[in-house]
Amino acid sequence: MESEIVSPLVTSWDFPAGSLDIPLVIAHRGDNTNAPENTISAFKKALDLGADGIELDVRLTKDGKLVVIHDRTVDRTTNGTGLVNHHTQEEILRLDAGSWFTSEFAGENPPTLDDVFEALPSDFLINVEMKVIMDGMNTIAHQVANVVRRHARWNSTLVASFNPISLWALRKIEPEISRGYIWSKRHPFPIRSRIFSPLVKASWYDPANDSYNPGLHKKFQSIGARVLAWDFDFDRDFTKMAAVRLEAFVTDSLQEMLDRKRIFAASVT
Repeated sequence: MESEIVSPLVTSWDFPAGSLDIPLVIAHRGDNTNAPENTISAFKKALDLGADGIELDVRLTKDGKLVVIHDRTVDRTTNGTGLVNHHTQEEILRLDAGSWFTSEFAGENPPTLDDVFEALPSDFLINVEMKVIMDGMNTIAHQVANVVRRHARWNSTLVASFNPISLWALRKIEPEISRGYIWSKRHPFPIRSRIFSPLVKASWYDPANDSYNPGLHKKFQSIGARVLAWDFDFDRDFTKMAAVRLEAFVTDSLQEMLDRKRIFAASVT
């Protein structure tokens, strides 16, 4: 039986741009195929499958605290109704975030960011997306920075957002935390271009499939920044990704992409 060949374990978001032979596979909201998205179960399953890291979303509650959830409302992924910021954190943490997926996960609650950090190894890569448009831009940055400080997760945490003002606030509050600037041509956020890049001073740039191009990627790498592609996986072809030295990508097809990664890793050694 041949031994399986995999790429070296990466435990920090801070590495030289273009230095990876194989891009990191980041699980979108955890292993959302086998568990309800943005739950501890989904994150642990992603870790167990061999993902290089996970991506998750945080929003502010009515009382200005963090909860891990993607949508503006709790309706789709819990048994509750209404806007996230119309509920206190305590109210949201009592909701059932698993039954909608399957009965196996009935009673699983939405986690806090502290819960996620406590449930996963300290060197496991986590990409935290701050979901905020206008209200709470500074507050969410403060709250995320405080959680990273409490857990001393300096190297393994990347904090990203479409909102450049929140990223600028994060840089001022805690410059040691790696920042990722997300953008998409079709995103509704009113400040969606990269003209605010000088304020953000991101170490990662996260273009959607309508925004990525190899020339832009090379430009980022030339200034020492890395690229985390999302909604875009180069036709799921690791040869194409390796050719442009893509650093990482977010995927909803975790098992398939991990299988492809293992096959590619074996072919280049």
